[in-house]
Amino acid sequence: MRWLIMLFAISIALPSQAISLRETRLQETLKEVAEKSSEGTPRAMNDDITDEGFSANGSELINHLSVTSDYASQLQRDPILVRSQLQASVCADQRFRRLMDMGATLTYHFVINQSDTPVLTQSFVSDHCQSL
Repeated sequence: MRWLIMLFAISIALPSQAISLRETRLQETLKEVAEKSSEGTPRAMNDDITDEGFSANGSELINHLSVTSDYASQLQRDPILVRSQLQASVCADQRFRRLMDMGATLTYHFVINQSDTPVLTQSFVSDHCQSL
């Protein structure tokens, strides 16, 4: 009976340790990606958008972007169009797809230039690419 209880306890503990190890590896990978992707930031992507760099928070990789106030108005005017364009871009990028397949959430966070005023935030997971 003791062996049965011990075997049962081990069978419960092993999957949770595997999940924990997988989450830890994902978090480490996202931190590395954020550091490498942030090199040379801030960098202008065009006249309206500046890439301020990436950060990692748990299983989320966040791309911080600042935009002009005019462009912020455009983003807020049609958030569905913005989302579909971002989704197409994210899902076409094999590096991002691999991260999302590992369980990552990829988030774009837009603020107005020279401030922390939020404009728009869009997040994507692997399932969002299945419909494309």
